Amino acid sequence: MTGTVLSDDEIHQRIVDAIVDQRLLPGTKLVEDKLGQVFGVSRTRIRQVLIRLAQEQVVVLQPNKGASVARPTVTEAREVFEARTLVEAVLVRRFAAGATTADLQALAQCVKSEETARRQGDAATALRQSGRFHLLLAEAAGHQTFSRFLHKLVSRTSLILMSHGPADVQPTTSRAARWVQVCRCEEHRGLLAALRTARRSRKPVDVERAVALMTRHLAQIEAGLEWSTPEARPSDWMSQLSDMA
Repeated sequence: MTGTVLSDDEIHQRIVDAIVDQRLLPGTKLVEDKLGQVFGVSRTRIRQVLIRLAQEQVVVLQPNKGASVARPTVTEAREVFEARTLVEAVLVRRFAAGATTADLQALAQCVKSEETARRQGDAATALRQSGRFHLLLAEAAGHQTFSRFLHKLVSRTSLILMSHGPADVQPTTSRAARWVQVCRCEEHRGLLAALRTARRSRKPVDVERAVALMTRHLAQIEAGLEWSTPEARPSDWMSQLSDMA
């Protein structure tokens, strides 16, 4: 139980963070009573948060079965990457047109943090910074609707990576460790360089080069997916959420 009472938005964000960080696995059952104990709130409030997560397609609600973390199908996964490709192309163009020096510095710091985490073998932090790079770009682009949409798509992307990631080469290799190899930070550094050039020159050819790099980056992540049916894996979600709460 938490020392202070969290708002519904805070509870929602902690559950989303646990999914993005790959602490909550696809198929994990989310029991209202236990969630209430973790966050120190009533079942009624937990139910409202779960309904919101279900509307965002992060959680699945089934009659008489309760809630569980969503496990995206192959079709849903492909749709998410298609949506991200369309959305992030617009965001790159908006970023090039109006980003500030501070925005570029924020992206550079994010890439640096990702690289540091990789060198230290901190796969979870590296993966989190990888997703944050895209979200920072969206926020700086100044498109509020697409920025909110991308937050949801990034959460679903994390579920896709867990559900359809490549098979283990070694049993001890974590999903996060495998996927930081797929979403490589040198691609983010290349994107950053292209964004700097596009913002400085404002030439269509430079802007479209940055768009092409983003499109290729997303396509390469999608190409690394495996479409076999994933095996269910246990998750000690109570301790994971308790740490975050």
